[in-house]
Amino acid sequence: MLRSRVLQTCICLSSGQVLPQSFRFLIPHSLPAVSTSAPFCRFHARMTSSAKEIKAQLRKDLRAKLAVLDDAVILQNSALVANQLFEHPSYQQSKGVACFVSMPKEFNTRPMLERILKDGKSLYLPRVISVKERQMVMLKAFSLEDIDNFPKGKWGIPEPPTEGPVRVEALDENSDLDLFVVPGLAFDKQNGRMGQGAGFYDTYLSQALARSQARKEKLSLVGVTLDELMIESVPRDEHDILMDCVLWPSKLKEGAAT
Repeated sequence: MLRSRVLQTCICLSSGQVLPQSFRFLIPHSLPAVSTSAPFCRFHARMTSSAKEIKAQLRKDLRAKLAVLDDAVILQNSALVANQLFEHPSYQQSKGVACFVSMPKEFNTRPMLERILKDGKSLYLPRVISVKERQMVMLKAFSLEDIDNFPKGKWGIPEPPTEGPVRVEALDENSDLDLFVVPGLAFDKQNGRMGQGAGFYDTYLSQALARSQARKEKLSLVGVTLDELMIESVPRDEHDILMDCVLWPSKLKEGAAT
């Protein structure tokens, strides 16, 4: 019974249908943390297992959607989102922006990278340090030419090199990071995010938020995505972090709040 509801939930989410009320309990906005009794622990384990099943199916379906999208359409729609970002107060007031270099068949950040550098803001880009430990750093990029010469990392994504000129890391004491543009495989209108499943951003965002809180500074988290990756509700568990806002190409047409 539970498994059939999980699978129907996956189908509804990936197709954009509204879930029947009886199924929505399978997508908790937060998991309770009030009991360590055996019955609760078994319930928590079932809920966690269900969320993992839903996420696994969603990732499979959404990657299939991305695979058939035309690259020119991805770039065009990514540029629409970039323009939304440039008009957003969190960008206009920012000094240092963490972003990412796009993978093939993914939201294209090239227009963002160009504008961030043109506007004279600091730009920090990811480099994987340990796959086993799910650790990455965000190192400062100097120019578009610098980015274009990045060596490719484990997944074929250009990453800032560790050799050469010293690069400020986004969590260093002298970093000016105050805006984080976050990738994801799925987002929802409640600012939920689902990543690729490796956990690199979950770990790093937790560290970045802890740093900003310790310094009594504001760090804005902005998710950027395509219409095809907006779903009814992202399944969440206790380590998932909500965005401050999510931007997608048709957001302004839909009249969604920023």
